[in-house]
Amino acid sequence: MLRLFMVLLLFIAPLQAAEPLRWHGGNGLNEAGQLLHDLLLPEPRAFAAMSPAERDAWLGREWRRVLDERARFAQYRLPPERGLAGFEQALEGGDLVAYLRRQQPDYAGYRQLRQHYLALAQVNHHTPLPPGPEVRPGERDASIPALRQRLLELGHALPPPRGRADALDATLSEVLKNLQQAHGLAANGRLNDETRAILSRSPAEVRAELRHNLRRWLLLPPTAPDRYVLVNIPAYRLTLVQNHQPALSMRVIVGRPDWPTPALSTYIDGLKVNPDWTPTANIIREDLLPAQRRDSGFLSRNGFSVWLPGEGSGQDPGTIDWLEPPPGLRLVQAPGPNNALGKLKFEMHNRFDVYLHDTPDKRLFGEADRALSHGCVRLAEPERLAAGLGWSLPPGSQTRILPPPGRVPVYLVYFTAWVEQGRLVFARDIYGKNV
Repeated sequence: MLRLFMVLLLFIAPLQAAEPLRWHGGNGLNEAGQLLHDLLLPEPRAFAAMSPAERDAWLGREWRRVLDERARFAQYRLPPERGLAGFEQALEGGDLVAYLRRQQPDYAGYRQLRQHYLALAQVNHHTPLPPGPEVRPGERDASIPALRQRLLELGHALPPPRGRADALDATLSEVLKNLQQAHGLAANGRLNDETRAILSRSPAEVRAELRHNLRRWLLLPPTAPDRYVLVNIPAYRLTLVQNHQPALSMRVIVGRPDWPTPALSTYIDGLKVNPDWTPTANIIREDLLPAQRRDSGFLSRNGFSVWLPGEGSGQDPGTIDWLEPPPGLRLVQAPGPNNALGKLKFEMHNRFDVYLHDTPDKRLFGEADRALSHGCVRLAEPERLAAGLGWSLPPGSQTRILPPPGRVPVYLVYFTAWVEQGRLVFARDIYGKNV
């Protein structure tokens, strides 16, 4: 009898120890569960296929993952409300509804993107473009009627064709140029394979990309600051936002795919005018050292001095054996017209040692693909940003560090989809994060 009782305990104990459903009530999600679902946006079919217990576990696990990502994103100590401690307190106190309402991102960009995401749920069909040769402006092709229909489905306003319906006329070509530019493609107005691939994506595929991007909004503080700098890495663009409106915008250059600019949140600590530059060991090893070995005058000509451990002054690069350089050397580039940081460096505390800065090579801002740096963000118009943040630049060539005019947050974000003038805009996934 005792043995039978012990066997029964083995079956009953797991049932008693099962975690109670926290996000469900009655026949579906409770209010807190619905709020969390709307923040996390699970893939609809996969979520519907789960049991209530599996959905409950998924919601809790994914929210903890968001909180972990927030902690990595922020380069400062998060307020408890935004971290794991705030969530645990809400779990213990039973005020999950109020807690989750405080987590809703209060940004126009988030709300607009979410509206498009929800609208796409109502779209059950789309017109794919048939494969075919490249079609240039003015040329005719059997796929042009399907192109017109697909653009209308995506919300583009198109007048009826003036001539033949199968011709890629000037108006249609201009729409393609705008579309290509928004996706980081060569804006030539032609119907080519890359453009066909973008236009042929199904509503489900587009929704999947929007889910990635809506989740990334959760890393920012839920309430938008009055003033902040937003760098959208895939869009190669910086925006200064003041009073919830864009105050200025400019092109930027970001990190190469093999040297990516990290997504992070920090503050501008100061402005260094006429900065010197101390490249990292990786940059020395991979870029500067090979350049010096190819051209023995490269470092001297570009204003570099060599600093060795234990020595108090810089040396001429010509005194160093660059085939076997001494260990622990540092390179410092003096301020001047050839300095890699240009005239201005915006100091920002972060563990990645990246920052915003000027550059003497302005021609690269004309390139469509501007993932070209070693991780830092180069600005096309740094003087405009400095003025927009309240700095007055001193004259002369002396190196100075100006204190920050207030506490200005900086967000380096990875948004490959956003809304402009009511229309979805996409950027190329340069680092392959939308997987």
